[in-house]
Amino acid sequence: MLRGILAIIVGYVIFAGSAIALFALARQDPHTSAPPMFLVLSVLYGIFFALLAGYLTTLIAKVNDLRYVLLLAAIIAAGALFSLLARPGAGAIWSQVSTLLLMAPAALVGGHLRLQQLRRRNS
Repeated sequence: MLRGILAIIVGYVIFAGSAIALFALARQDPHTSAPPMFLVLSVLYGIFFALLAGYLTTLIAKVNDLRYVLLLAAIIAAGALFSLLARPGAGAIWSQVSTLLLMAPAALVGGHLRLQQLRRRNS
């Protein structure tokens, strides 16, 4: 259980830390409009790090199911939903919506990929 909690924390730090770093380095507010190229690249970047976070969460937790990755995805989605609802009508919502619709599910896919890798190795 403790290992699973640690896995979720590590996964979230990887996902959120990468997002914070991207927006800080690009000097782009995630709550404002963004140039189309930045929007596309940042969403792909977020999907990649969500996949990585889900994969590593499953790896660290050392379980053969998605229980901890489901919690990670729920935390990612909850953060985006909170950000969306806390500022109704204030600015662009592209980063929150893409997190809800693409990145939270990508964390699940990352965990699933790790489980597939384990199943292939064990068969």
